[in-house]
Amino acid sequence: MELARKTENPIIPSYSLTGDLISFLRCGLQYRYHNQSSLPPSRPVQLWFGEFIHGVMENAYRIWKSDAPLFPWPSNPTPYQGDPPADRELHDIGTIGDMVESTLRAGGKNPRSTETRRSAYERAEQAVNNLGQHLFPLIQLAEEKVIGTRDVPVLADHSVPIRAEKYELHGIIDVVTNVSLTEVPNTNVIRQAIQKVCPDLTGDFEVIIDYKGSQRPTTDHEYWKQGEWQVKTYAWLRNNQPDSLPVAAGVLLYINELAPSARELEDLKKAVRNVQTDVIPKPGSQDESLLNMWKSGNSIPDFSLDYRFARAIRVIPVDSEGAEEAAKRFDRVVIDIESCVNQEVVAGNILDQWVPSGDEDTCVACDFRYICPSPAPRRAHGNSKYQVPTAP
Repeated sequence: MELARKTENPIIPSYSLTGDLISFLRCGLQYRYHNQSSLPPSRPVQLWFGEFIHGVMENAYRIWKSDAPLFPWPSNPTPYQGDPPADRELHDIGTIGDMVESTLRAGGKNPRSTETRRSAYERAEQAVNNLGQHLFPLIQLAEEKVIGTRDVPVLADHSVPIRAEKYELHGIIDVVTNVSLTEVPNTNVIRQAIQKVCPDLTGDFEVIIDYKGSQRPTTDHEYWKQGEWQVKTYAWLRNNQPDSLPVAAGVLLYINELAPSARELEDLKKAVRNVQTDVIPKPGSQDESLLNMWKSGNSIPDFSLDYRFARAIRVIPVDSEGAEEAAKRFDRVVIDIESCVNQEVVAGNILDQWVPSGDEDTCVACDFRYICPSPAPRRAHGNSKYQVPTAP
């Protein structure tokens, strides 16, 4: 009797939409050190901040869904790694933040400084008390995991062998349905924003929500394109889940816009001056006056809540063709990553295969900046090998 030779199990790499693909686009070399080497960053400020905001909003939603405490909620952060008072209310944003911090700390994730932590709590309070009362009534599914499998295409301009024929893509989103959207008052700012950009929405549909622990990018920045691309790829994933409705739009919530820093205001003034942003203060408004008069070193101006909402909420229309096109572009990024993996195996070194391509903010928060062969200050801004592909 002749026995068949046992074949090796096929490799199906698993990629997170943000943790892998977007991270690779931010900086290929940093991604290699953090992800491919499984080296946990000691001071991942951007990772910590984004996960802290996600965690606070998720826990705040659960509490609101269960007990519906009235807004505004109290916020009393404890000292860093201190013990919260035993009599603090469950919906105190400080209590929620303590729980999220403890979870992140257990995973080796900590804020880079006390200022980073203070800023995170300030923005979390703004997000829960101002945005939460509009957002929470809309959410039908919170922290919904979406997952799909795609073929790795063979491209004519890629001669490096690829180790897999398929890859798994996954992410986590919040979901709003047409029913929840019509059940909230017309004064709901997120409903207003969606209807303004997508006035002809009818029938049964879904809208996906994602938080960004950052300011609103300028319209000529790679991050602006990456945001749209990410939302549409989430839409492709969601459309492939059982019992889902067609995704009609995605909403990105730029949390930093609710409580901007001095540096972010400097960026905003420059963007308004150079016509590089899609949301500017209304001409003749108090917000325009405050922004024009503000100078570095002054206290942060008290912009109107309407203007901060307009800066924080970005609605991106989605259709099935756009979602499929976005997913195809992610195929290209996967090929780039897989090519770097295989080239490293052949060459036996890292630095010649993985390109350092982060901007200044990415480099400042990077543990490997002191040994990086080409940190951002030595490169022209945006000089990255890895950008959003313009074609599949």
